[in-house]
Amino acid sequence: MDDVSDTSAASVAAAQLDHTYAAATQTASKEVAEQTHSQLVVQPRASFTVRKIIALPKSAAFISTDRKVRLYTGLPNKASFYALFSLLNNRATHMRYWRGAKRFAMPIQRNFRGTPSKSGPTKSLSAKDEFVLTQMKLRLALSNEFLATIFSISSSTCSNIVNTWIKFLSTQLKCLIFWPNKEEIRCYMPKSLKAKYPNLRCTIDCSETFIERPQDLKLQACTWSDYKQYNTLKYLVCITPDGMVSFISRAWGGRTTDRHIVQQSGFLDLLEPYDLVLADRGFTIREDLLFRNCTLEIPPPSAGLQQMCRQNVIKTKEIANARIHVERAINRLKWFKILSTTLLVAMIPLFDDILHICAAMCNLHKPLVW
Repeated sequence: MDDVSDTSAASVAAAQLDHTYAAATQTASKEVAEQTHSQLVVQPRASFTVRKIIALPKSAAFISTDRKVRLYTGLPNKASFYALFSLLNNRATHMRYWRGAKRFAMPIQRNFRGTPSKSGPTKSLSAKDEFVLTQMKLRLALSNEFLATIFSISSSTCSNIVNTWIKFLSTQLKCLIFWPNKEEIRCYMPKSLKAKYPNLRCTIDCSETFIERPQDLKLQACTWSDYKQYNTLKYLVCITPDGMVSFISRAWGGRTTDRHIVQQSGFLDLLEPYDLVLADRGFTIREDLLFRNCTLEIPPPSAGLQQMCRQNVIKTKEIANARIHVERAINRLKWFKILSTTLLVAMIPLFDDILHICAAMCNLHKPLVW
C-alpha cells in the first residue's frame, strides 16, 4: 500500500515538474519571440532614420556619369566638373546673393558682438547644387519654375541663385578667354592651315540670338534684324586657328552692322602688324586693318548673274574651308540652349555675362582643329 502511494506521489511530482518546465519553456519562447519581433520592427526604423539623415545631394543624379555631366552642364566630363568646382568653391561660400533691385538709403547697423552669425535665412542648397542648377539653366534653358521644382525650392530663390551665380561665374571664368601671342599661335597652328596661311592670327564672324520683342518701340527698332527677320542680339566671335574662343564682344542690337561691331568692340586694338584675319564678305574692314598693317582675307565678291572665274572659285573654296571652323565654334557655343532659344527680356541685362560663361566652358573642351 505504501509502495502504491509513493508511486502515485512520484508520478504527481513528475507531472508537476513537467508542467513547470513546460510553463518555463513557453515563457522563455514567448520572451524570445517578443524580442525577435521587437528587433524586426525596430531595426528597419533605425536603418530608415540613418538613410534619411545621410541623404545624397540633390544634384547627384545629374553629375553621376560623364555623359550626364556633358548633357546637363555642358562640361566635358566629371573630372573637369569637380576640378572647376574645387576652384570656385572657396569663393562661392562667401558670395553675397542678389536680392533684387531694391536698395536701402541707409545701411543697416548690426551689433556683431551680440549677433555674430550671418544674417538672413539659411541656405536650402549646397554650393555644388547651386552650381549645377546654374549650369542646367545655361545648358538646357529651363525655366525657373521647373528648376525650382527639381531642386525643391521656391521660384524666387531659384531666380536669386541664377542671377548671383551668373555674375560670379562671369567674373571668375573670364581668364579662360584670352588673346594668345604670336608664338603660341604658331606653336599650335594646325597643319592644314599652316601651309596656306602662315600668318593667320584669328577668324571672326558674328552671330545672333533671338530675344522677346521689347515693349519700347525704340528698343524694337534697335534690336530688329533684317537678316533674321526677328528681334535679336548680335555679337562678334573670334577664334584662334585651332578653334579656341580668344575674343567675344558684348552684345549689340540686331540692326548693328558687322563693321560697327568690329570697330567699337576693341578687337582691332588686339591685332599686331602682319597679322592675317579671315572673315566673311560682310566684314568690310580692309581699310581698318590696313591702318594697323594687317591683312584681311575674304572670299572674292560675286559677279552677280555672271559666272565666277576659275581662280575666284578656287579661292572661295580655300577660304570657305578655312572659315568653316568659326562656324563650328559658334555651333559649339550655341550648344548652350540659352543662346539658341528665344531669350526672355528679363535675362537681357545678364546676356554679356552669359556669353562669357558659355565661351569659357567651350574652351574647356578639346580643340576643334588638330
